[in-house]
Amino acid sequence: MIRDDTRQTIKFIIWVIVIAILLYIASIFVFFRAGSIGRDNDRQIAQIARQKTAITNVQTYYHLDRGVSSYALKGTDSKGKTYYFVYLPKTKRAYLYQASKGTSQSKIKSTFTAAHKGATIKGINLGWYQNNPVWEVAYQNSKGNLGYTLYDFKTGKAINEVDNL
Repeated sequence: MIRDDTRQTIKFIIWVIVIAILLYIASIFVFFRAGSIGRDNDRQIAQIARQKTAITNVQTYYHLDRGVSSYALKGTDSKGKTYYFVYLPKTKRAYLYQASKGTSQSKIKSTFTAAHKGATIKGINLGWYQNNPVWEVAYQNSKGNLGYTLYDFKTGKAINEVDNL
């Protein structure tokens, strides 16, 4: 026969395991719900781009909020031509740019790296700033401070920079 104190210990261990499993399942649910907003926005912009433009294949999604929330994507048409699509959800305006008439993400990355030695790029996003499409490079400098630089999409020139955030 199992003693009373052993039985209580087994019950306690079972309850701890059940609670741990429930907390694990709840945390998965919370993280899934938190990410669903971003996935929904990506799906929505891809749908708009496919309906309103020649883009058939989406390659990359971007989001930028510099006073105006904007969603963007990079995609190709059926002939393989590359485009950038920028959507402003508040005004429901959309802009389509041929990649050949703007600056690519890789070009912006190399321009930034040449100008900011020792900085670590945290992210590059395409979006909208002061009625123009821009690339934003978020980075951490060699001192550990955060910053960002905005580059004009069409010319590739730096238009705004904030360092030491």
